[in-house]
Amino acid sequence: MKPTCRRICNLLAQYADGTLAAAEQAEVQRHLEACPPCRVIAGKECGGRQLLRACADRLRGGQVPETLRSRCQELSRRSAASHLWSRRFVRLAAAAVLVIFTGSLLSVVTRQSDALLAAQLTADHVKCFALFGPEDGRTLDAAQAQKMLQERFGMNVHVPPGSGSGGLELVNARRCLYAEGRVPHLMYQANGQDISLFVLEGQSRPPAEFTALGHHTRIWSRGDRTFVLITPASEAPVAEAVRSVAEEAR
Repeated sequence: MKPTCRRICNLLAQYADGTLAAAEQAEVQRHLEACPPCRVIAGKECGGRQLLRACADRLRGGQVPETLRSRCQELSRRSAASHLWSRRFVRLAAAAVLVIFTGSLLSVVTRQSDALLAAQLTADHVKCFALFGPEDGRTLDAAQAQKMLQERFGMNVHVPPGSGSGGLELVNARRCLYAEGRVPHLMYQANGQDISLFVLEGQSRPPAEFTALGHHTRIWSRGDRTFVLITPASEAPVAEAVRSVAEEAR
């Protein structure tokens, strides 16, 4: 990925939220007009944010996590009691509350909404392949990737190997942000198409499927482990590879 594209991708979350400064907003818009790949990523980022806002509306009037409520109240009391804080510090405190709220909101909403979970992880799928996709046909050995996730991140997860079935190749293994923590993200390619498998520990969901934002998402659980498989919306070219990953996931 070109340095300019990388910089623009790093700004897309703020772009989708409408929080960029005017100069950066204009810079992103100019780049998107001239760069179709980044325009696709921006469209998916904006679509995910719209779905997040739609699902957040359902929480209004519902329960807010007690830890979030207490932390916000404490920050509010401190702000009212102290007149010596600088404006910069107040802005930082507000930003901290926003980060806390966003993380808690994602944690609550994604656990309630499979559609939002699909949207969030689809956005991660697109960004990870744009920023950390395979270079020069490089592939990974599943056993080495599994060992790396365990030693570097403490993640005990079985990594489905690449296989001759449908041209499936393991191209990267990462950890990605999800709600209150990080989860294993296993990245594959088959017949030139990108495939992601996310593994969520400690939760179980009924099977679900969605097709949105140009991708198809499958969600299923085995015990207290949930799997989220993201593929192109048109799965025909990768059907064998999809079956192979789903059967091996455990």
